[in-house]
Amino acid sequence: MRLAELREKAGLTQAEVAVRMGTAQPNVSRLERLPVQEISQRQLRRYLAALEAGLVLLATTSAGDEVLLTSP
Repeated sequence: MRLAELREKAGLTQAEVAVRMGTAQPNVSRLERLPVQEISQRQLRRYLAALEAGLVLLATTSAGDEVLLTSP
C-alpha cells in the first residue's frame, strides 16, 4: 500500500497531515510521491505518527530467518 492510500484510509487530507507534522502541504505531497525506500526512517515515522499509525521493521536473513526489529 502506498503512503497516499494509508492517508486516505485514515480519512485525512495532505493539508491535515502537514499540520500534524509541522510542515507544509507540498512537502507531504513530495513525500507521498517518493519510492518508500528513498524516505528516511525519521520522515516515515513522523508521517505515520500524523496518521496515528506505527512502523514495524522486519529483517530477513540470507537463511530465510525473520527478525522483528523493535525500538526501545
